[in-house]
Amino acid sequence: MVLKPWYKVVTPREDLREGRPLDASEFAVHLDQIKDGNAPIDYQNPERFFERTYLTKNLIELSCEVVRRLSGHKVETNAVFNMTTQFGGGKTHALALLFHLAKGGAKADNWKGVRTIINKAQITTIPEASIAIFVGQKFDLRGGNDGTPLRRTPWGEIAWQLGGINAYKIMEEFDEKGISPGGDTISKLFSKDKPTLILIDELLNYVSRYRSSGTSSQLYNFLQNLTEEARSFENVVVAASIPASELEMNVEDQTDYTRFKKMLDRLGKAVIMSDDEEVSEIIRRRLFEWNGLPTEARKVASDYADWVVKHKQQIPQFDNARESFESSYPFHPMVLSVFRRKWQALPRFQQTRGVLRLLALWVSKAYHDGFKGAHKDLLITLGTAPLEDSMFRAATFEQLGESHLEGALTTDITGKKDSIATRLDTEAEETIKKARLHRKIASTIFFESNGGQSRTEATLPEIRLAVAEPGFDIGNVETVLETLTESCYYLSVEKTKYRFSLLPNLNKILADRRASIPRQKIEERAKIEVQNIFSKTSNIPDLDRIYFPEKSIQVADRAALTFIVLSPEQSLQDEKKTTQMIDHEERTWQLCKNF
Repeated sequence: MVLKPWYKVVTPREDLREGRPLDASEFAVHLDQIKDGNAPIDYQNPERFFERTYLTKNLIELSCEVVRRLSGHKVETNAVFNMTTQFGGGKTHALALLFHLAKGGAKADNWKGVRTIINKAQITTIPEASIAIFVGQKFDLRGGNDGTPLRRTPWGEIAWQLGGINAYKIMEEFDEKGISPGGDTISKLFSKDKPTLILIDELLNYVSRYRSSGTSSQLYNFLQNLTEEARSFENVVVAASIPASELEMNVEDQTDYTRFKKMLDRLGKAVIMSDDEEVSEIIRRRLFEWNGLPTEARKVASDYADWVVKHKQQIPQFDNARESFESSYPFHPMVLSVFRRKWQALPRFQQTRGVLRLLALWVSKAYHDGFKGAHKDLLITLGTAPLEDSMFRAATFEQLGESHLEGALTTDITGKKDSIATRLDTEAEETIKKARLHRKIASTIFFESNGGQSRTEATLPEIRLAVAEPGFDIGNVETVLETLTESCYYLSVEKTKYRFSLLPNLNKILADRRASIPRQKIEERAKIEVQNIFSKTSNIPDLDRIYFPEKSIQVADRAALTFIVLSPEQSLQDEKKTTQMIDHEERTWQLCKNF
């Protein structure tokens, strides 16, 4: 069976196939946008949302607890949830899922995956709830000039969303004065006849912006009172997400973050959205028209696994190879694992949102390059990353947290016409040229050596595994690495460990030195060295010496043996000019040395 390239086996979603520019906001939607109907269709349409959402183990557990609590069951449920994941780790996506469930009610029963939630929660149908959403980075003032009351505080806005004007009147005085209501007032917003779901996202942004006014301190009191009251009702749930990126926190932000987190952890349950092994399924649902693993893909995974077993002494330890290739298809396992192994420690790395953004650009470009260039890549590998594309490079550097490697990347790998690895592929013998092996190995080193804080290199076994495929001659890896080492300017090598960095190597230093010396000085120095070689102190007999004549008249017309050294610019390859110089119509010269 002939193995098919990945782009002929699975289909990217429509926008990626059409190569439309991808906006990072697509993977960073606000709950307010969903509530107001302004979100991208993948988030706005609940059926489409569930089709593209992989229900991880933890997401199912969260959903089950929430819908069970909203249904009036207090056993094995919580009323308060703290969405505690890394920046960009899927918090808003989880809150959006809860929103669609609670808004859809019984209509959600037949959405993809919801029946699993219903059965595990041991309820008959999804309960429809009153919903309030507060997004910290979006809220300032609401209403006042649109026929609705002016809402000045989070509690005023939440009351309005839960019950309109009647509910707002309960909070009106507290809203106008900016004072947190107590539990007795908050409890009036809830009804035993209808469930209530309150979703709070990006809380710290609001706290930071309103710290000087004192409103943020009142918000702490409100959230504490709100969660205490929610726990006393059988059908009320509060799910809150606190953090912004820790890089964006000042000292006061960090203090408030700790206070709010401790309070929510004490009163509620901390939730993590996904395990590492579930990330690939999340990605496949979001980026492809995914209906399970095709038969052709299983064949590819099987052949890769056979290659791994055959070369197990030359690659990193790789358990359950076939399962790994199947679970990551159409990506090579090294593509997804590099972010967990090495990039996850980076301060700006967004483990779900950032990876999705990066891979969306990757898939779109690789899909079109595959058809256009008739590439036969069986999988999407580190080596096929579209680093020549400026948009993809920008997304990559955004995750790395800095863009200083732009020069090293475009000089040594790709992005310019004379990028070294790309040029070496065009000059290589046919097998290496066809495989684009210089480019693939250099790209692999870039990804493997620039993400980690403790392991900042790509090892030879890692490189072999990342670029290999069924039928691949593993010996070509060392051949290409040797050529790259001799040619690249920013590639450093220590034994069998390779790394791209900002520091130039000896190749770069030598090239810069050459470029800094005027050609005239080089020519002058060359002639001096030539004269030293053929000087009277050399082993050449004591003859008259004439150096670098430009015209025949410079050679005396007399009966004496003369040693003539032509200029370094005179070459035997320039036969016409050199021969005319030697075989003048009036003399016969003997050429003793030519440079």
